[in-house]
Amino acid sequence: MQSLIEAFVHRLDPVLRRAHRVQEFTADERCLLRAALGFAEQDLLLSDGTWIRRGDPIIELHLWNERIPRMPPEGPDLAWSLRFYRRLVASLRLMARWLEDHPELSRIRALRGETSMADPTRKLIRDLGFDLVLLEREARGWRRLRYQADDFYVWLLMRTYNPSSLRGKRFDRLERVQFWISREAFLRRYGGFGGSSISIAEP
Repeated sequence: MQSLIEAFVHRLDPVLRRAHRVQEFTADERCLLRAALGFAEQDLLLSDGTWIRRGDPIIELHLWNERIPRMPPEGPDLAWSLRFYRRLVASLRLMARWLEDHPELSRIRALRGETSMADPTRKLIRDLGFDLVLLEREARGWRRLRYQADDFYVWLLMRTYNPSSLRGKRFDRLERVQFWISREAFLRRYGGFGGSSISIAEP
């Protein structure tokens, strides 16, 4: 069963990346993120006071699932959590450098990610400086069905690339969320490294 799921995901994931124009923005092989250029789908006031208007250009964040550190069979321990956090922060700094080095991206108003997660992951997202928007609680009809389908696909990705991450997590406890940060807040937090090297520690 696991091999069938893996084969399905390995075939479908590249198709979806091409459809959403997801691209690599750095040659650093340890980066955990990819990006796509997109547009805001709704008006939104962020916590730093930035208004995002529908149609504003944004960067969509995508996890590079194949590169997420493999969890031990018993689930995430302190060493794994620290390794993942350091690589994720370093990946965000690499993205900030990409933004700073490309003038054609100067119109980007915010960065947005969307995924399915369980409650404990929300604290990590907030600690990284992002605002959370819960999607499924207010959704109805076809939109709610779409979010539930997205939840299922994220579950398949976790099952394929890091099955130990499902330990203690039930599919029906996953919830679709967006996380946002304005360009200005993002660059204040992760930018300013210029040509200096960015350390990605591997404990």
